[in-house]
Amino acid sequence: MVHVPFSLGAIGVFHSVPVAEAGSDGVKLSACVLAKIFSGQITTWDHEDIKAENSQLAVPANTKILVGRRSLGSSSTGGLTGYLESKCSANWTMVGSGAPMGSGSKITWPSLSNFQMVEGSPGMKALIADTPYAIGYLDAGHGHQRGFSEVKLQNEANTWLTSAEAIAAVENGINGIAAAGKAAVDASPTQIPTDATADWSGVNLYGKDGPNTWPIVLVSYIYLNKDWTMLSPGKAGILKAFVDFVTGAQGQAMLADYSFNSIPDAMNQWPNTWGSVIQKPSLVTDFGFETSTNAWNGQQLDMISSKRNSYSMWKLSEMDVAVKSMVNRLDSVETSMNDYGIVPLHGSGTTNPKNMFAKAMKLMEHRARVPLLLTYRAVGSSTGQKEFVGQAANSYKSYNHFGAGDIPMSQTNYDLLMGRSPAETMVHLPFALGAIGIFHNVPTAELGEGDLKLNACTLAKIFSGLIVTWDDESIKAQNPGMSVPSGTKIQVGHRTLGSSSTGGLAGYLSKKCSSSEWTLGTGSKLQWPDDKDNFKAVQGSPGMQTHIKDTAYSIGYLDAGHGHDFGFSEVALTNLAGQTRTSKQSIALGGVADAGAQGVTSNVFPADASADWSAVNLYDLPGDNTWPIVLVSYMYVKKSQVSTNPKTAAALQAFIKMIIENQEGLCEEFGFTAPSDTLRTLALNAAKTIAYPSGMTEFTFETGTQAYTGMGTEVISKKRHAFDDYERSVMKSEIASMKATGFGASPPVDGDDDSYALSGNSDDDMDIVPVAISAVALALSLVACCLGFLATKGGGNSNKEKLADGDPQPSAIGAGSAL
Repeated sequence: MVHVPFSLGAIGVFHSVPVAEAGSDGVKLSACVLAKIFSGQITTWDHEDIKAENSQLAVPANTKILVGRRSLGSSSTGGLTGYLESKCSANWTMVGSGAPMGSGSKITWPSLSNFQMVEGSPGMKALIADTPYAIGYLDAGHGHQRGFSEVKLQNEANTWLTSAEAIAAVENGINGIAAAGKAAVDASPTQIPTDATADWSGVNLYGKDGPNTWPIVLVSYIYLNKDWTMLSPGKAGILKAFVDFVTGAQGQAMLADYSFNSIPDAMNQWPNTWGSVIQKPSLVTDFGFETSTNAWNGQQLDMISSKRNSYSMWKLSEMDVAVKSMVNRLDSVETSMNDYGIVPLHGSGTTNPKNMFAKAMKLMEHRARVPLLLTYRAVGSSTGQKEFVGQAANSYKSYNHFGAGDIPMSQTNYDLLMGRSPAETMVHLPFALGAIGIFHNVPTAELGEGDLKLNACTLAKIFSGLIVTWDDESIKAQNPGMSVPSGTKIQVGHRTLGSSSTGGLAGYLSKKCSSSEWTLGTGSKLQWPDDKDNFKAVQGSPGMQTHIKDTAYSIGYLDAGHGHDFGFSEVALTNLAGQTRTSKQSIALGGVADAGAQGVTSNVFPADASADWSAVNLYDLPGDNTWPIVLVSYMYVKKSQVSTNPKTAAALQAFIKMIIENQEGLCEEFGFTAPSDTLRTLALNAAKTIAYPSGMTEFTFETGTQAYTGMGTEVISKKRHAFDDYERSVMKSEIASMKATGFGASPPVDGDDDSYALSGNSDDDMDIVPVAISAVALALSLVACCLGFLATKGGGNSNKEKLADGDPQPSAIGAGSAL
């Protein structure tokens, strides 16, 4: 048989290390380091050998290298293994045993957990595309088509380059792939056999000379029988014509379309092989090629003419033109989108700040010059944590860009993050505070003087079922003027699903009272007594509000703002300083913000924002005005954002800044207590530890007119408005005006006319909306009545005028006693 070389192909090594971590120069790996990786001796990206060649590499510590290797025989496996064996046999040995790995299209690979078996080039492409921190080998064209990041290899001239750079480097009419073939031909003695019938099994183009020569090049061959004497003249002629075409100018010109490289002229041995080696039949049909119109000759029987076509070839050509046009247009759109495209940012978690987050996001969208798409999914603190951590089914990748909760990240979830390889370090960013209040429905006339007072351990006994009636001696001792009917049951409301308010109450009672007084432990979901007929399970804050409002002699716990919204009577608690007051009274004195400040002063918050915060709470802290049950609302953010899309990362950074700095007074607008200066400083310092992509351009905020600068691409400008923002502000002003004149306001409760003051940090929807809607509805009703009266009055006059003019048709609105 004979070998007929017809094309050259590069084998490239591709990876999926995030660009921001790889650095602007890309990843470089010498042959010996590659040998250690593919033999299992190096298993992490931060190995000292890799770092020695890539000082800019910034991968998280102990990040595993996921090695892709082909399961079936393949020429790309042969190319890689042949290169590693020829260049670094000392290190190309099996991990553990030290046995030589060898070379060939199929070898025995290490049985390590970081080695992934794939089938074919599609399997290798899928691994690199879908798996962070992977490495694999491919025909270079396949990797280039997918836009994969490529490892730079070192050639014999000590030039570090990728196969794409080698292909682009043309010198003396040939590029760095063809240069490998030429170097083999020109070597003395030549490394390409001159005898087409010789044994070619030792031929390779690994590590050939040349300044831009790629070090792993394969030759593609046509294998032919030397003896054609048994072929018919036609078969012999068409086979020769095929090889002529492939090795000739037309065929060689086609190779680039399929990501292959033409062979240098010196390697094209086919003319000599045909002339002096192939044994031919006595007659061979001589097929010719017509490349341009050749009258009469082009229509000969044995002519392969470029002027002769078929519908399918024409249609394919048209489709190819259309696809290329679409690709060009898409490239243009992509370039435009990149400069800027839609920038997504998505969060999920606690329901409490959903309206606050929604406004902040909408303001950013309206004020940005570039198209932002910011969303927040209100699903509760626990779900927000789950979606932030991810699950086994998706390899624990975050479903959101940030999470939010009214409780710190649980130790279980924190340990899951830290147990990843590499560890998924996160930070807690406190952004709002809220009080949990205890509310009741004991008739005011039966309370006696002042508020109902209950110390922590009496509350513990009530909520654990040890005290069941309002005339219990412990209650009466604290409220000597109380006169409830004898044996009146305390109707205890408790949440059925996990809630931060349950966690706040339980944490406070557990801290203040012994296990004999508070028997239910801590957590956002408790095992409440199931043998007490005075315990009522409710769902969400709306359920608790309904229970307290509709059930005489009830008691329950709520985000304080929800209780204040409804004008509920509140239990006065005694703080650590011995001051007894309600949450409303404490809020008015700054007692919730004081709790946050005391938390910082007392080192309740860890100094390291990325530490385990699961034990953090603001229960029963010092201070004359401090409220004893205060919750913190947090944003959960991954400390490393280097792999995040730079534009999304910039949007995240801007959103964090807007929320933590309480821009626009968002906390107060939505009923939260803004953190004290000391707690805000702690949050801002924590935010500064977040690592963003190296290529990220930060957003800035324009609050006052800055000519030219304010029109910058990455400027969120307060001078840029949307009509719906204006409309909302008008409606809010009108509603406030109606409230001031008495329309839309509810009657005072127990002589308190400030029934809409909010404490914030609710763990369900705000309920002030129905009040606003009622106010608007009342206003619209009044307007409708006025319009109806005027229209009726106008209609009557119109009829009179028309009838007086002799018009027999009445108007659409008539006058008469029926109105």
